[in-house]
This record gives sequence, C-alpha cells and structure tokens, in this order.
Amino acid sequence: MTVGRTEHKKHLHNLMKTVEGTGWILCNAIKYMAENNITPYAESNNDRASQLAQNISEIFEVVSECEEPEVIDHIADKMLEYSKNDSQKLLSYLEKYMGDNPLYKRIVENSNSKEMH
Repeated sequence: MTVGRTEHKKHLHNLMKTVEGTGWILCNAIKYMAENNITPYAESNNDRASQLAQNISEIFEVVSECEEPEVIDHIADKMLEYSKNDSQKLLSYLEKYMGDNPLYKRIVENSNSKEMH
C-alpha cells in the first residue's frame, strides 16, 4: 500500500510541476498578447499573431477542463503569482477574451481572496 501511495504522490508532484510550467507559459503569452493588443481569432485571414493567440486561448481552454479542483487552484495561483504587478492586465484580457472559462473564474476568485487578506 505504501508503494501505491508513494507513486501517487510522485505522480501528483510531477503533474503539479507540469501545470506550473504551463501556467508560466500561458501567463507570459497572454501578457504579451495584452501588451501588443493581439486578439485571438481563428478566422483572422493571414494574421498569424491572431492565429497564435487563438491557439493559446485553446490551450487555456483545455487546461481549464481538468476536473481536479486542486490542479485548477494551483494553476490559477501560479498564473496570478507570475503576473506579479500585471495581474489586472491579465484579468482584463482574460475577461475580454475568455470570460466564460472556468479557469478564468478561478483566477478571479483567487485574486479576490488574496486582496481580502
């Protein structure tokens, strides 16, 4: 039984590190998109920046579909941490382009709870 528990902890640790790295990449990409007014639209003809932004949005969507609340909380916290002083810029961009997304909603909840403390 101990081996199974140890393997589970190792798996969870590796998963959280992967989620953390994904959060960092998403945060940096979204920050860049916000700073450069790049909008995610798949139907943007030959605008490669918008197509890339659409791909980033889709990755954000896929991550948000994780059914483990612990994972969603972790990536939301990490994205807020990585956004540092630009958290309002991150929240504004996410609201504008990904406002109905569960991960966005968790980021807002975590941001609000940190402001209260």
